[in-house]
Amino acid sequence: MPQTTLTPKQREIRLRGSRILDCAYPMVREGGLNAVSMDAIARAMKCTRGTIYNHFPNKEDVLLAMATRSVQRRMQLFHFAAGLGRNSRERCAAIGIAAEVYVDTMPDDFSVEQITRHDPLWQKTSPKRREVLQQSEHACIASVGGVIEAAIDEGDLVLPDQPKAKRAAYRRDLVERLVFGLWSLVYGGLVLEQTGRLIGQPDSEETGGIHQPRQAIRRNCNALLDDANWRPLYDPKQYAAFVRRIQPEVIRHAAVVRETTGLSTFDQESAE
Repeated sequence: MPQTTLTPKQREIRLRGSRILDCAYPMVREGGLNAVSMDAIARAMKCTRGTIYNHFPNKEDVLLAMATRSVQRRMQLFHFAAGLGRNSRERCAAIGIAAEVYVDTMPDDFSVEQITRHDPLWQKTSPKRREVLQQSEHACIASVGGVIEAAIDEGDLVLPDQPKAKRAAYRRDLVERLVFGLWSLVYGGLVLEQTGRLIGQPDSEETGGIHQPRQAIRRNCNALLDDANWRPLYDPKQYAAFVRRIQPEVIRHAAVVRETTGLSTFDQESAE
């Protein structure tokens, strides 16, 4: 989409919309969904409720706009991290590290994503707002699929010999299985880590808990990719060195993303 020059009024509208989202994050953090209201946002911004309603029809749309912005921030991190890999396997690993950095540096964003999964909230939002969030989530997941597709094209992930008629279906199934497996391991593992479920203390000798969830997530992801014979196969020392190399860069980029990402794409377009 070509860049457009905003008028002072449009810039003011966009800035105010971004500030509305910024004001709502502490409310969610401290009191959950019930703490967010149009009245509370208006008080925090020292403006009238009508001003808030000019941007959003209800608090549910505010929350979904926050989630959309969060997903778009996550996607920016994924794209940046993937560019740090020297081969397809490293690019895939880099996206996993970016997911960890996202949770660590933008915990409010990650929490908002979880909250907006509740069906009662979802049903009260506008169809267009739901569509934009779903498109953003699909694009985020597709970034993982793109790396897998590239691995096949580059010969790092070799498909078994089979008739041409079956090859396309096998490839599609493999990509879907790997995307779902990686997403379940990383996203699901990080959700469990954040909620504290099944997680034990790192220095504790008690049994039954996961004491190093990040290491468990990484090992399981690598086991999944090794099982698919995605080359180069997992080497603990090389993997650790790769993580040490890229993690600081991804963390620095996360700070840039936080500072430069205001409204979601949908709200930016609405302000123009």
